[in-house]
Amino acid sequence: MMKRTGFFRSATVSAVGALTLAAILCACDDNQKTASAASSAPGVKSANAPAPLNAKAAPAKPAAKTLDEVFVFLPDTLATVGDKKITKKEFLDQLGKIPVEYIAQLSPEMLRNQAKQMVSNLVDMEVLLVLAEKAGIKPTKELVIAEFDRKLKEMPKEQLDMITKQLELQGKKIDDLKNEAIKDPNTFKIYAINKWVEDNLKSKVKVSDADIEKYYKEHQDQYKKPETLTASHILISTMGADGKPADKVDPAKDKEAKAKAEKILADLKKGADFGALAEKESACPSGKSAKGKLPPFTKGQMVPEFEKAAAALKPGELSGVVKTSFGYHIIKLEAKTPAGVMPLADVKNQIKGQLEAQTLEKQLSDVLTKQKAEMKVTISDFK
Repeated sequence: MMKRTGFFRSATVSAVGALTLAAILCACDDNQKTASAASSAPGVKSANAPAPLNAKAAPAKPAAKTLDEVFVFLPDTLATVGDKKITKKEFLDQLGKIPVEYIAQLSPEMLRNQAKQMVSNLVDMEVLLVLAEKAGIKPTKELVIAEFDRKLKEMPKEQLDMITKQLELQGKKIDDLKNEAIKDPNTFKIYAINKWVEDNLKSKVKVSDADIEKYYKEHQDQYKKPETLTASHILISTMGADGKPADKVDPAKDKEAKAKAEKILADLKKGADFGALAEKESACPSGKSAKGKLPPFTKGQMVPEFEKAAAALKPGELSGVVKTSFGYHIIKLEAKTPAGVMPLADVKNQIKGQLEAQTLEKQLSDVLTKQKAEMKVTISDFK
């Protein structure tokens, strides 16, 4: 579920973040956050589940049925940009795809604060739209199609392939997103603003190698990396039929699993092939998919018993039989990368993008401040 504080940010696109393929990236976001193969492996900690609602909470007030009821405190005219009025209806239209019950959960104070931020974003968009139209950039269907296609052609193949696969999981194609975009007049505005920003601001942003190196030296803490372990393991499971750790393990099953693990360890010490045994015997998915090898992990990602045993090994060494809530493991340490600072070469592009974004945001802020004064912008008070 989306975080409450994200409702409004997802509904209004700020000018700085109005990328032409924002629709694609948003569509992929939920799938990119799904668990990786590593997180499904026994021994890997799972994320904390959301806390349940307090059953003893005071009775809730009657649920609002419409967005208009939730935002009853808003005036009909929220702001003016020159002769253009930004109305409450425009505001509510921006929230049309968000369930009313989600928004209604916000406290009155948070509702007002988020509404003020959203109105400010709408004002910024209107100011930039005026600038775009003065430059001959019209918010049209044709512009959306042209910019959409241009961005696709410029996108690295690996990124495009990743996006395509993510969309396939949703039963969609990239053309479906384009068709959705050209049906939404608000999208036309965003594309026009984005093109103006790229043509007039972003194209002039320059970050030198000296700027990047200076930032890297001054922010070493940001690029520290913890010790990383890469290990393979064979798991003899004591989990329940549902594939999850059981609260109570049958003593006979536990004894049998331990004996089997000890037998496998003895075979390994005699020279048996670890990968072959993992593929044949391990209850972890990594056994079949990677002959027992797990993706690299850092402190806190594995259950404590597994982590402690792996950390005590030298590359190439085998552990003894290690018991966890998943069963009995035999661990082979493949590699140990010490903690340190990532080389500049590894983070150069990341820093460059960050500095470019900061510079663009500053330029855009300066433009908006100047233009708002010239256009006589006013924002209604709705305390």
